[in-house]
Amino acid sequence: VHVTGGGFYDNIPRVLPGGLGVRIYSGSWEVLPVFKWMQSVGSIADEEMFRTFNMGIGFIMVVSADDAEKALDECESACIIGEVVQEEGVSFVTT
Repeated sequence: VHVTGGGFYDNIPRVLPGGLGVRIYSGSWEVLPVFKWMQSVGSIADEEMFRTFNMGIGFIMVVSADDAEKALDECESACIIGEVVQEEGVSFVTT
């Protein structure tokens, strides 16, 4: 998933079959200080930060749980930021 306009909410569901969604683990990656600063100075809601600025995430790979470790080994700076769930849409949980 190339996270472009529409951020997490519009882009991730496009690559999933109907009936599936994702649960994103907020806090599973380091958000750069510039995003925290913009949010604070602009009084921007979390949802809008993820929709507009992606909180520093530019590309997301959706792989099976069995392939996750291999993908991490192959991709520099990769991390697991969530999981596919049996519920459409994008939800966030704090870790």
